[in-house]
Amino acid sequence: MIRQLTTLSLLALVASCTTQKVEQPKPAFDSSRNPDLLAPDLYPNGAVAEKEPVVRYGRYTLVNTQPGAGQRDLMAQIIDVTIPANMHPNVRDAMQYVVDRSGYSLCPTDSGHVNILYTRPLPAAQYKLGPMTLRNTLQVLSGPAWQVKVDEVNRQVCFVLRPGYQLPDPPQPSTTLYAKQNATLSTPASGNSTSGDSSSNSGVIVSTVTTPPAINAASTATPPKASSSPTQHPVLSPVAPAKDGPIATATSSPAPGQAKGPGGVDVASKPSTASTPVAVAGLSTKTAAPPTPAPRPLPQIWMAASGSTLRDSVEDWAKRANWTVIWRAVGLDYPIEAPLHFEGSFPEAISQVFPLYDRAPRPFYVNISPPSQRLIEVVEKK
Repeated sequence: MIRQLTTLSLLALVASCTTQKVEQPKPAFDSSRNPDLLAPDLYPNGAVAEKEPVVRYGRYTLVNTQPGAGQRDLMAQIIDVTIPANMHPNVRDAMQYVVDRSGYSLCPTDSGHVNILYTRPLPAAQYKLGPMTLRNTLQVLSGPAWQVKVDEVNRQVCFVLRPGYQLPDPPQPSTTLYAKQNATLSTPASGNSTSGDSSSNSGVIVSTVTTPPAINAASTATPPKASSSPTQHPVLSPVAPAKDGPIATATSSPAPGQAKGPGGVDVASKPSTASTPVAVAGLSTKTAAPPTPAPRPLPQIWMAASGSTLRDSVEDWAKRANWTVIWRAVGLDYPIEAPLHFEGSFPEAISQVFPLYDRAPRPFYVNISPPSQRLIEVVEKK
């Protein structure tokens, strides 16, 4: 018994003398150290596209999150439109109606020869378009002679002529032809004019030139001095030359002192008033060209873009035409969902745009004053 107590005491003494190990405190967080890498790594090779997930909507509906074909390729979006017949559209109006809100725009009319296509009237078979893709709709509107050219950077659509097709010849300026005819007339021996000869069908009328009365040499010329010579030279009286022809032969007038001329008639005292036909050689005439009609003024174009309102468009048109609009329909206005296009004067455009809303819940009544007053009043039709 004593031996067991001694053993236990020795063990207790040894345990009390054993040095206890003191734990060292952990160091504080050092920001200069690199962070630990997470494991496992989700991106060992970078971000890699995986299969698109399917999202559950409700209890039984699963929706795919992949983008649609019309969203990835804008030319694949579905077009289903009906062009209003009252627009009297051309091809450009229909194309503008199609690309509206599609993200694309048409190239301007001065790009190449595209204006030839734009100004063609829209066929009746193409007033209803779709459902078809935007790519096919533009090709149907342009036809087989034009190829669609898409600029994806600017998202602009244009049209170029396909190989094998030729552009129409440019219009030639109208020329006026002048007929040049030569008429040779001879002096008739009997005194009758040959201008009325039935054998000439040239349509040129030549009238005889009346010889003016002979001027009395005794009153205008200085009397000659007395001479012993029995013969004296005659004095020539001036004669007006014929237009565009040789000068007519001057009429000889005897000098004072001579008795009478042939036939017993005093030439100096009795002037000749007979009509003498004049020979006109090499007469060139020009037929009068018909007057060129004044060019017809181009019709005015009135357009309303989609996204605007009816009141804003009408007031903008009135400002251009210098008219005044009194909008008495308070709180009544409609948004324009499709572009509108009208041709003619401002009153004609007004008379075409407001009837489009006759079947609306609240239609309009428009009072157009005479052009001298230039006033339009818009009220609600009760």
